[in-house]
This record gives sequence, C-alpha cells and structure tokens, in this order.
Amino acid sequence: MIGIVSYGGYIPRLRLDRMSIVQNIGWLAPAIVMVAQGERSFCNWDEDSVTMAVAAARDCLSGTDKKKVDALYLASTTLPFADRLNAGIVATALNLREDILTADFTSSLKAGTSAMVAAMEAIKSGEKKQVLVTASDRREAKAASFYEMWFGDGAAAILLGDEDVIAEFRGAHSVSYDFVDHYRGTHERFDYTWEERWARDAGYTKIIPEAINGLLAKLAISMNEVDKVVYPCFFKREHASIAKAIGATPDKVVDNLHEACGETGAAHPLVMLVRALEEAQAGQRIIVAGFGQGCDALYFRVTENIRRLPPRIGIKGCLADEGKKTIDNYLKFLKSRDLIETETGIRAEAPSQTAMTVLWRKRKMILGLVGGRCKKCGTPQYPKMDICVNPACGAVGEQEDYEFADVPAKIKSFTGDMLAVSVDPPAIYGMVQFEGGGRLMADFTDCGLDDIRVGLPVKMSFRKHATDKERGFTGYFWKAVPLAGAAKEEKQEPEKAAMPELRFDGKVAIVTGAGGGLGRVYALELAQRGARVVVNDFGGARDGSGESSTRPADAVVEEIVAAGGTALANYDSVAAPDGGERIVQAALAQYGRVDILINNAGILRDKSFANLTPDMWQAVLAVHLQGAYNVTRPAFAAMKERGSGRIVMTTSAAGLFGNFGQSNYSAAKMGIVGLMNTLKLEGEKYNIKVNTVAPLATTRLTQDVLPPDFLDKLKPEFIAPVVLYFCSEACADSGLIVNAGGGFFSRAAMVSGPGLTLGDGQRAPTPEEIHQNWARIDSLQGAHEFPNANDALMAMLAPPSPIPNTQSADKETRASGQGDKETHANGQGDSVQAVFERMPGTFQADKAAGVDVVFQFRISGRGGDWYAVVKDKTCKVEAGVHPKPTTTLKMADEDFLKLTAGQLPAMQAYTSGKLKIEGDLMKSQLVTKLFKF
Repeated sequence: MIGIVSYGGYIPRLRLDRMSIVQNIGWLAPAIVMVAQGERSFCNWDEDSVTMAVAAARDCLSGTDKKKVDALYLASTTLPFADRLNAGIVATALNLREDILTADFTSSLKAGTSAMVAAMEAIKSGEKKQVLVTASDRREAKAASFYEMWFGDGAAAILLGDEDVIAEFRGAHSVSYDFVDHYRGTHERFDYTWEERWARDAGYTKIIPEAINGLLAKLAISMNEVDKVVYPCFFKREHASIAKAIGATPDKVVDNLHEACGETGAAHPLVMLVRALEEAQAGQRIIVAGFGQGCDALYFRVTENIRRLPPRIGIKGCLADEGKKTIDNYLKFLKSRDLIETETGIRAEAPSQTAMTVLWRKRKMILGLVGGRCKKCGTPQYPKMDICVNPACGAVGEQEDYEFADVPAKIKSFTGDMLAVSVDPPAIYGMVQFEGGGRLMADFTDCGLDDIRVGLPVKMSFRKHATDKERGFTGYFWKAVPLAGAAKEEKQEPEKAAMPELRFDGKVAIVTGAGGGLGRVYALELAQRGARVVVNDFGGARDGSGESSTRPADAVVEEIVAAGGTALANYDSVAAPDGGERIVQAALAQYGRVDILINNAGILRDKSFANLTPDMWQAVLAVHLQGAYNVTRPAFAAMKERGSGRIVMTTSAAGLFGNFGQSNYSAAKMGIVGLMNTLKLEGEKYNIKVNTVAPLATTRLTQDVLPPDFLDKLKPEFIAPVVLYFCSEACADSGLIVNAGGGFFSRAAMVSGPGLTLGDGQRAPTPEEIHQNWARIDSLQGAHEFPNANDALMAMLAPPSPIPNTQSADKETRASGQGDKETHANGQGDSVQAVFERMPGTFQADKAAGVDVVFQFRISGRGGDWYAVVKDKTCKVEAGVHPKPTTTLKMADEDFLKLTAGQLPAMQAYTSGKLKIEGDLMKSQLVTKLFKF
C-alpha cells in the first residue's frame, strides 16, 4: 500500500481584514467591496515561500523518522531563486540526509499536485520509499486589485510513502493545456491577468471537471464512491458550479477557505487537502485536484492509521484564533510586501553580501541550526566547537551533531531597539536558552514587546535574515517566536505575574497507573499545561488480580481530549519487562520523544508478615519496584539520547518509616528510593533529574485504609503540585524525597549522625564499649546528609571529633524531628537561611550611595530563593522571587556557605562554574562591596 503517511500545514500568523483594504483604497477601486468578506493571510516581512515550506514540512515530519525521507519536492510559483535549488535550502534547514533527491516544481499553480503525482510514481516504482512534497506560495498582487483580495500566503506538506499509510493512493489522472488565464514573464513582479470571465468559463469550469471525470472513468467509479472533493477556485459561484459539473453534492465539496486565508497559489490544493484530512474518518474517500495549465486529479482512501497519527498544528491550528493576529493597518500590509518605499536611513546601508564559501562550510549551523553535543558529558552547545564548554569536562574533539531547531527554549534576556533598522520596529533580539544546554543570540519575530518576558518559552522558526537587493540574494537563519499566549499571565495581578505558569508545551509525558486516583490527576494536569500524555493503566483490580480493562485509560484520554488536550491510551502492565518497553515505545512512535516519566502504578496485597505468602510478596514487588525498573530503563535511554529528562518515583511513608501489615509494600517503596539515589548520579551529566514523592492521598489503594474523616482532606489534587514541579524545568534538584498530603509538603532525607570512633584502630571495640557509648552513637544532633555512597564512606573513614554526651538532648531532638535543621553542609555553623537573616546587619550603607539594585539569589539544595533590594542606602532582604531582579546569582547551598564564610573566593566560584550570574554581570560585583559577610 502506498499513499499519504503524514501531513502538515502553515498559514502565517498575520491576517489582514479585507474591509480595511476597501476603507483605505476603496475610493480608487470601489468594486473590490464585492469580495471583501473575511480576512486574507500574509507573510511577515521576514517570511517567503522557502520559510513557509520549512514550517509546513517541520509540522508534517513531527512524530516521524525524517531519516527515512528519500526525496524532497518543493512546489511554488514564487521561489526566491531562479538558478539555485530552492528545495535544497529546505532540505538543509530540515537537516535531512544528504543522499536524497531534491527538486523544484514550478511555473504552474498545479505544481503541488504534479509533485504529488511524481512522488507517487517514484514510490510505486520502488525507487523511493518516502517522498516529502511541500508546496508554498507568497503571491504578489498590485494594490487595490481583486487579486490582492483573493490571494493569501500559505504552505502545506504531504509525506508520501509505503508504510503506516493514513490515506491510500488509488490512482491519478492529468490533463495538460497551455491555457493562459494569467502569466508572469521573467523579471516581472506581478502576474498579467486576462479577463476573469475567460478564466471562469473556459478554465476552471471546464478543465477541472474534465480531469476529475476522467479520473472517475479511469478507476471505474462514480461520485457516489467519493466523500470529499478538493479543488481550488477563488470565484465562489464557479466553485459551486464545478461541483454540479462533476455530480458532487454541496456537502462533499471542501470549502475554498476564501474568508479564512485566501487562495494560496500552488499550495492551495494541498492546503485544502490537509484541512480535509484533519476532519477525515477512516474509510472516507477523497479526490484532490490542482488547476493550472491543465489539471491533476488524485484519489485517496483514508485508513485506520489516521487515528494513530501524532497531533500537529496543521491548517486547522493555524486558522484558530490563538494562531493568528488580525490587523486592519493596510499601510503595514503594504510595507511588509515592499509595495511602498520608505526611508530606512544610513543604518540600512551596511554591507549585505553573503560569502558563499562560509555559507557552504557552515550550512548545517546556519540553515539547519545544528550545534554540537559532547559525547563525553552530554553537554549541548551552539555553535559546535572543538572544545566542550562544560568546565568540568573540557573534552577535545568529542562533539557530535545536535539539532536545536526542535529543542524547547526560553528567553534568557532581550531588548527592544528603536534605533536599529526594522520593518516592524522595535527590533527585538536577545539571548535564548535551550533546554538541556546551549544558548543563541537571536532575533525575535511574530511578536511585540508586550509578548516578551524573561523565562517565557519560545520555539525556533526558519526565517529570512537579510535580502541583498543589489545581488538578488536572500539569506536565511533561525529566529525565536514566543509561544502563543505565553505572556498572558503577565497581565494578571503583580503577585501572579512574578510567578510564571509552569508549562509543558511540546513535552511528552508518560504516567503509569493513570486510569484513576493520583495518576489520573497527574495526567490531566500535565495535559492542561500543554504536555502530550501517554496514559498507561493495566485496568486490573486494586490487588492486581482480574482481567485487564481498557476502560480506565480510555476514560482519562477522553477527558483530556474533551478539554482540548492530547493523549494516548496504553494498557500494558508495568510488571513485565516487555510491557515497560511497549509503554515507552508507544510514546516514541506517536510523539517522537519522552521528556517526563511518572512511575505511579501500584497494587496492594496487605497481610501481616507471618501470613504473607511468596506470591503476595512477589506480586507487589513486581508492580512497584520491578515496574519502576521496567519503564524507567527504556525511558532513561530515550532521555539520555535527547540530553534531558524528568523522572518522578513514588514511595510511601510505609517504606520510609514502616507500617504494620505492609512488609511487601514497604520493601518495594524503600527499594524505589535506592533506585532513585543511583539514577540521580547516573543522570546528572545528561540533565536527567530524578525525584520521589511520598503521597498521602485518597485513592482506591487507600480508600479503606485511611480514617473516613481524613478522606476529604487528602484529595489527589493536593499531591499534584509537587509532582508537576518535579516534572518541570524549574526544578534543578535531583535525588529529593518530599512528603505530600492535604496541602502539607516536607522533605524527607537519609542522614547520618556524627558518631564517634572507638578503639585505636588496631583492635575491634567490644560490645560493652558500644553499650557504654550508645548515647553518642545513637545521636542525630548535627546529622549529615551525603550525596553519594563514596562521601558517606569517606566520612566513616575520617570521622569528626566525638560530640559531648548529651543523651537526653539527643532523644528530644529525634522526637521533635529537629535534627535535620541543624545540618550544615560546610561545617560553618550556619544555614543558608541564617546567612540571609543576618544579611541586613552586614550591609555597608556608606558604600551604597547612588546604588539602586536588586540581587536575586537562587540557592539550590536546602537554600531556596532570596532577594536583597538596595536603594537610597537602605537594604531589605526577603525570601522569594523578585519580579524584576537586576542580577541573579545561582549557587548550590554548600558552595554559597563556603563563599560567605570566606573559604571560596567569588572569582574562583564564577570561573569554576559554581557561581552562575544572569542579568547585569557588572552589578554582581557590588555584592562583596555592599555586604561584609
């Protein structure tokens, strides 16, 4: 079977209200009011047919393996280069294989469908397995013309192949005529058009029916065996007349999208086809026709595979309200299309020649946004260099290609420049930080200053960088586009604006045991915040017995989809190794990546230890502990490959502290903590954070365990916040355990007391000496938490001096749970909180004349967020995040305490990477001047 494997679409964000054309220039051409309904799409000033083709192709390739693409055909009548392979630019931007065929199809509005026919023939012959066809047009029209009203800009892409076909190709029929209703000569900018009546009567209404009827005859079928018909015609009355000529009822004819975006030229048949596929059901039959110096007609039958196609933006997403910006500024439209000449100043006279030698050598970096990733430590960087930028690594010659185009990114810094040359001032540019590592100084596009905030998510978009009009050369590069609606929270009240919403747009999450209880809430919350979720649930009974059921997982997926989210149901058991593999493979096959894993699946088989049978023991360990291994192992491998990931384990108070009748459950839950402790170390260099939650919530596992009066207070919704925080990029910690329930959150940790050494190292101490010194051995006063087993071992081999014998005080400390509060990472006798509480007293007011600055401290571990406001020789220090810090300083708690104790020089901390500074670097030097730690 051959046919359509995937599809994608792109309509530019900008739309022009057609009535604004009438209002501004209708005095010159009043007749254009007849077609002034709706709005037309138009390119931003940095878009053209090539950039739109790249955007549509990226959408089409989402969730597919682009390494399988054997050819790329680009169809357009408005290509920027007459003698440079435009399809080659697109292929390089997509970072496709270099051993593929690329070709431009042009000079006719049916170039898109002709490219599809050629692709089908290549696949049918066996020469090609997959061919990507992308069609794009940015058609020019003179101001105040009907064509200015009719035209629109857009692109669509169709991936054709012989595997996982969503619409089977049944046949095609073409007719070719040198019918000239319009033409554009070489070196001419605008089409020369003949009478519209000629195009209608002799063109559309005769040639399109001839091709479609010829296809029906060729396949020996009738219009009764067709469910949808796609063909372009911007004359609305004639569009309906064609349907009558081919015997199609109005319900079968796909709308020509005049009021939504306009006629997009060579792309339009494919744009309309994508729109039809977005609504298609398995079994439907579709005919698509392209018109221009003849007509191509192709017949497809939709298959069951269309249900498994990963979600994409498509034409529907671009036409949605959140995907567009409608304007009524006709002058801005004219300027964006260079239809009016304005003063740009001498700043625009900078040299714009492109060195072809450099473009060739750096083609992957410039056109494909390909950087490097260190094979030793996994650190990504842009651009790709010989030396790893990680100061802890510094490996030479270990860089592999790493694509940044689809990596989630956030705004690190920005500025709006009113003096720089820009068609859409101010020129906005700044630093973009990629998830997992790598930064880029980039221009921002498709946005205004109100859409930009530090920390907001962005996506990368292939755009025009500069146009060398003197030499006729267009240069391309990547720009950052803020995600639609990402800045909305900034318009809320100030306290909410200071806390940007944690979003998961573009992320893929797996939640096991998500058919109810905690897992269901996790899945719903992740989907609501933009994640694509794999909802896994075996569907068995609470004790794991009984047959599997698809209903729990399906019900949660239905909830997510009904709320506008994206989800996939999976029914495999985590208890089996192949079940864990299939869960992860389902995510990779559907969405192409795994970013988040929440190990939540569980069962209970409670019984006192004396009555616990081997099958009860094994069943609980198989789901909880073995299940965590079975799913985490393949997920960890996928995250390691991407260089980023978040894993959340689920333990229990029964595991941390014990619970009568739950020895199997307790052992499994404590085993999970051990698994986390090692994974946090192995995942560190790949930016994989692994944390654990110990929930106390009302679920089907606890509904008859907890007292009735507690049930209402312990809803799963109270657990989800900390789990989602662990899943987010905002969480920089790894290896933490957090108790959660009823809105209460606290950290749990394994700590070791200071202890003491008995004997002289030559003889073993006696049991009597243990008994005599038990109070000191048993003491947790000054207890210490170790990051790994090696540090714990070294502490045992080189222990501190014995502490005074304070047995009674030790017992009180353990009873009150205050031991951990006295933990001091560097032995300075200070906690991070104590440093900040004393900080106002160390302020040197006499050195703060004229200083107006806000220092934000982000201390990981047991530090937290603190900020100091210095103004008018005063200082205020508070816990939390300031909405507008001047300088942000980031450190680990141990390093911060060493720095403030004078054991770690500030410059050494900065050059070694232990101190990271964001914002105004120069102002950070004032910290040591203004405060005498």
